Amino acid sequence: MSKDRLPQPGSSGKLPRTVVVLGVVSLLTDVSSEMIFPLLPAFLAARLPAAPLLLGAMEGLADLVAALLKYQSGVWADRARRLKPLVLLGYSVSSLARPMMAFVTAAWQPLLIRSLDRVGKGVRTSPRDALIAHAVPANALGRAFGFHRGMDHAGAALGALVAMLLVAAGLRVEQVFLVAAVPGLLGVLALFLAPEPSREQVPAPAAGPRQQEPVPRRLAYYLVPVGLFGVANSTDAFILLKLSEEGARPELLPLAWLMLHGVKAAVSYPAGWLADRLGAARLVMAGWGLYAMSYVALSRVHGVTGTLIVMGVYGLYHALSEGAEKSLLTSLVPASARGRAFGLYNGLIGGASLVAGLLFGAVWTRWGSSVAFLMAAALAGLSVVLLGFLLPRARSKPV
Repeated sequence: MSKDRLPQPGSSGKLPRTVVVLGVVSLLTDVSSEMIFPLLPAFLAARLPAAPLLLGAMEGLADLVAALLKYQSGVWADRARRLKPLVLLGYSVSSLARPMMAFVTAAWQPLLIRSLDRVGKGVRTSPRDALIAHAVPANALGRAFGFHRGMDHAGAALGALVAMLLVAAGLRVEQVFLVAAVPGLLGVLALFLAPEPSREQVPAPAAGPRQQEPVPRRLAYYLVPVGLFGVANSTDAFILLKLSEEGARPELLPLAWLMLHGVKAAVSYPAGWLADRLGAARLVMAGWGLYAMSYVALSRVHGVTGTLIVMGVYGLYHALSEGAEKSLLTSLVPASARGRAFGLYNGLIGGASLVAGLLFGAVWTRWGSSVAFLMAAALAGLSVVLLGFLLPRARSKPV
C-alpha cells in the first residue's frame, strides 16, 4: 500500500497530495456533470412526452439509489484494506454512464442512465470522505473538506460555463453531452495519482461486521439535527424557480447558477480554515443559521435584483457548513468506523433531500413560494437549536 505522509500539527500546513488530487478529480467530474445537467430538462422535453413527470421520477429514483448505496459503501470501506479501488469504481461508473444521455430515445433510458450515474456516486462518496479524513490530522480536517467542497463547486461553475459556450458555438445538446465524457475520463485518470494514506489496521475482508469496532451510538445525537436540517434543505433549483417567478429572463438563470457556485467555490476553503481554528460546530451552526435567514429573506424579497443579492449571500451557507459538517462528524467517531459513519451521514442526507424536495414542492404548489421558504427557514432554525442542545451528548464518551 502506498503511503501518503501526513502533515503534523505545526507543520507547513500544506494539504497532502491525496486531498489535492481528490479535489482535482471532483472538479473534473463536476465539470462533466454540469455540462449535462442544466441542459437535460429541455433536451428531454423536446424528445419525450410527460417530461416534467419523467424528470421528477428520474431524480427521485436517483436520490434513493445513491442514498442506499452511500451507507453500504461506508460498510465496505471499513472492511476494505484499501479505499481507493472503491473510489475509482464509483467515479468510473458515473463517467461512463453520464454521456449516454446523448443517445436517449425512450423514457426508460434516462431513468436507467441517471440511476447508474448515482450508483457511481453512492459507491464512491463515503469511501472518498473516509480517505480524506485518513489523509490529514485532526487540526486540518476543516481545510481538507473545505478545499474538496470548493473544488467541487468550482467544477460545477466551470461545467455550466463550458456548456453555455459550446452551445453558443453551435454544438447540438447531444454533442455537448458527448464532449462531457472528456473531463469525466480525465478525472478518473487523475485519481491514479492520489496516494492512499496509511490508516489503522482493518480486519480481513472475510471478517464479519460483528468483529468491527461499532459506530458509537452517541453519533445519533449529531445525526438527528443533521437529518432535520436535511429536510429543510431543498434543492437550489427552487431558488432559480423563484428568480423566474420574479421575472428573470431565461438567459439570466445560467449566470445566476454560475454566481452561486462561484460564491461557494471562493469561500469553502477559507471557511474550512476557520472551522479548524474556531471549531467545526460553530461553523455548522453559523451556516445553518445563515440558511434560515436567507430563506426568510427569499420569502419576503421581490424583484430580480433583490433575489440575486439574497442568492449570493445564501451561497455562503454552503461554504460555511458543508466541509464543517464532515469535519465535525470525523471528530465524533473512531478512525476504524469512519466509513460507516460517513455512510450513515451521506445516506441520511440523500434520503432527507428527497423528502425536502417533495415537501417544499408540495407546499409551494399549495400555498405559494413565500410559505415554502418560511417553512424551510423554520425547520433550519429548529435544527440549529437542536444541534446546540444535543451536540454535548454526541461528544460525551462513556466512562
